[in-house]
Order: sequence, then structure tokens, then C-alpha cells
Amino acid sequence: MKQGDCEQEVTFDLFEHDIMYTVAPGTRWKWTRCKGTGGKANFWGRSSARFAEIDFKAATRDGHDVDWPISYEEIAPYYSRVERLIGVASTIQNRPSNPDGEYLPPFNFRCLDWILKGACDQMGVPYVPDRCAQLTVPHNGHPACHYCGNCTTGCDSGSFFSPTWYFLPAAEKTGRMELRVNAHVKNVLVDSDGRAKGVAYIDRDTRQEVEVYSKVVILAASCCETAKIMLNSKSRHWPTGIANSSGQVGRNLVDHLYATPAYGCLPQLAGQPSRPDNQHDSTVVWQPRWQNLKDPFEEKFIRGYSMYSGGGCADFPYYYSQFEGFGSEFKRKVRRYYPTPISFLLQAPSLVSEKNYVDIDPEAKDLFGIPLARFHYEWGPNELMMLEHAKQTCAEIIRRAGGELWGASTEPDPPGHSLHETGTVRFGNDPKKFVTNRWSACHDVPNLYVADASMFPTPTDKTTTLSILAFTLRSSEHILEGFRQGSFA
Repeated sequence: MKQGDCEQEVTFDLFEHDIMYTVAPGTRWKWTRCKGTGGKANFWGRSSARFAEIDFKAATRDGHDVDWPISYEEIAPYYSRVERLIGVASTIQNRPSNPDGEYLPPFNFRCLDWILKGACDQMGVPYVPDRCAQLTVPHNGHPACHYCGNCTTGCDSGSFFSPTWYFLPAAEKTGRMELRVNAHVKNVLVDSDGRAKGVAYIDRDTRQEVEVYSKVVILAASCCETAKIMLNSKSRHWPTGIANSSGQVGRNLVDHLYATPAYGCLPQLAGQPSRPDNQHDSTVVWQPRWQNLKDPFEEKFIRGYSMYSGGGCADFPYYYSQFEGFGSEFKRKVRRYYPTPISFLLQAPSLVSEKNYVDIDPEAKDLFGIPLARFHYEWGPNELMMLEHAKQTCAEIIRRAGGELWGASTEPDPPGHSLHETGTVRFGNDPKKFVTNRWSACHDVPNLYVADASMFPTPTDKTTTLSILAFTLRSSEHILEGFRQGSFA
């Protein structure tokens, strides 16, 4: 990234850029994006659970919103193919709400995990190995993780899945890939019939507009960026944005509510030496949804949330403020408690609401002259009830584990923080209500496809990356079949 006349190579700077956005009054949306080659998957948390039939048919169970237009049985083979390709570490757990897949050996539990698991077992709360797209053994030419650092800021050895380590090198070897960087897409181009014929982008180095043409256009810019591009793709055929006859482009925006429902320490671990496997940043453990599985209304809220348990030796002892003192005595306390901190991360799906959407700001533009995305969003009562439930649950886990409860989030993280937003061009069978069809092609423009989470109708308690890969694989094969049949001549 360029900043003034200086070249910046700090990883975090990949998230700082000159593509702005605006928020409506009362909105706290935080739109963090990575403009580096490979995108956000260079830095993701790697949690890779499959969506389940209970997710696809949630509306049938509880009456809220809509079902997905496909079944789990249809997408399961694609999940398997992606898991075999990228490598996912976990165990067979026999939980219908969290379908099992094809896994490498799991990461080992740490001391803190065994202690917390004992408390969770008493409460009927699952505490199981996460489905983690990070290698515990060598796989498909990639080395196993050796606990070398803070994985979420990027892997130096290619031991977790990212397009930069996996797909881009494979595509380059074919000799048929052209990679254009610093290309900020402005809009989708259309032909005389209103079909997609390419895209226009701004070259960030020259500030010149460039047009590229293709028989099929695939938008994989991430949920909100894809909606922004489509809304900015206005023409005489599409006065409100390409493929927007339903008026649904940008609507139905949902996200994961993230918060820390409890954090503290396990004093029984004080004084233990620091170990490499107690430092790594892989998602060792998760607590998948255990609410409303048999009875969709057993809790005050509908559907359910998951959590991730963390702890151990981080790169900086954030807990220093828990202790009084100064000098050598203070340092000894911090050092002694270094292996003991624990915390929980809540991942609660929001419900679709008419209040939550992204549109185009009528006045503000970025430095390239492109109208900005504008966010309208607020957390709803259902996800806030999940947060309160999680606070009570996690406090009790720490208590039963013999730990000390130090605190909890006073309020959730701002919307957008999770990077798991979905729904802005969701897929369904009715062209009047949905933007894309069950193959992720636009109802209005059959040669315009979407390959990101914007097509998912509703969120689940799981993260989105594995499902994006599985659905993209399915859509890609549909596109290839279309070429074979002459649909895109």
C-alpha cells in the first residue's frame, strides 16, 4: 500500500485504504476490508464448520423470514471436496446441527481446555475441537502448523488455507491466469440487451478507468462491496442498479454479533512455563450452538449462537490492569499469571430486519469519483438476548472451573466487526423477492454470478468461508456446464 511517498509493508496497513463509506444516523457499522491480493482470507480465523439442514430450514421451524432454496444434501458433496482440498482439522462429533466432514487430526487441547471442558460437561454445554482450516499434518504439498506466531495476521508457511497460498499459485501454473492488482471495480458493464459484458475499474496507480470484457461476470468482492458495485451499475436497463428489478439489492443485511461475554483466569495454572502450543492462534475449540435444537422456542430467543474459547500465552499480557503494584513485584505478578487468562468470544447471528441494509450515499464519493456505500444497521432484540444468555453461561463456566471472573463486554462490538456479513443479494426461487437463483446467477441477468456471502439468505451460528468455497465450487461447475451447452455464447 502507498501512503504518501512511502511504501508500507506492515500487515495491518492492508486494512487501511482510501475506499471510504458512510453510515446513516444511529449506525455504528465498522467496514474492515483487505485490499491485498487474496483478500480477507489471508487473515481469517479459519473456523470451518458446515452449515446444516437446521440452518437451511430455520424459517420452517420458527416462522421467521425464509428458508434457503437448497437442502444440506445438495451441498454436502461440495463441502467434502473443499475439505479434502484445503485440509480441515477436527473430529467426528455426531451433532446434527453441526454436520461432520472429512477431517485431518484435531489440534490438541491445552490444559485450560481440559479444565473448561470439565465445567462445560457439568452444564451440558458442548466443548469440542473446532473445524479449523489449519494443518496438523502435511497436506496437499503444504506443511503442518508449527506454532510459530499470531496466525490471524497471516501465515508465513502456508499452513492454513488462503487463496494466496493455495488457489492463486495453482491458477498461475495453468498459464491462463492474468492477475490485475490495484484495480478498484466501479460498475458492471451491460450490452444492448442489459446482460453483463464486463466490468469497468479504476487503476489505482494511474487513476484511469479501464474496461474488461467477458461472456460471464462473477462478483466475489465480499457481501457489501458486491452490493455496492451492483447498485452503482446503473443504465437505461437498470435504473436502480443491475439485476435489481426486485428492489432487493443491498437489503436483508445481517451480521454476527461479536462480544466477549466473560473473561478471567484459571489461578491453578499460575506459574506454569510458556509452551509453543499454548501460544498459537488457531481456533482450537468452539462451543457450537446448543440452544433451540429440539424445541425451536425453548429459550427466549429463536435460533442460537456459538462461542470460541481462548486463553494461554498471548504476545502481550493484556490483563496487566488486573493487578496493583509497581516495579519488580508487579512484573512477577504479570509473569506468574501469563498462562492463566481465559476468555470467550460470542458469535450470535442477527435476524433479517427491514431496518438493516446498505445503499448508495446520494452525495458522498470516494477519491475516484465512485459513489460511496452507506450503511443502516442496528442490533435487534433477539441477538441482544443471546448476548445476555452468553454472559450468564460463561460466568458460570468460569465459576465451575475454579476460575476468577474479571469482566465482560459492556456492549457488543460494532456491526461489521465480525467480517461475516451476509444477505445483500440473497438467493431464492422467486425473482420478485430474491436477486439470485439457486445457482447464484442473477434472475434478471443470467450471465452475472455472485461468489461470496452476499447470496446467503440468513446467517447461522457458523462462519462463512467454508460455505463460500463450497457454494462457489457448485456455481463454477454450473457455469462450465452453461458454456458446454452454449448458454454463454
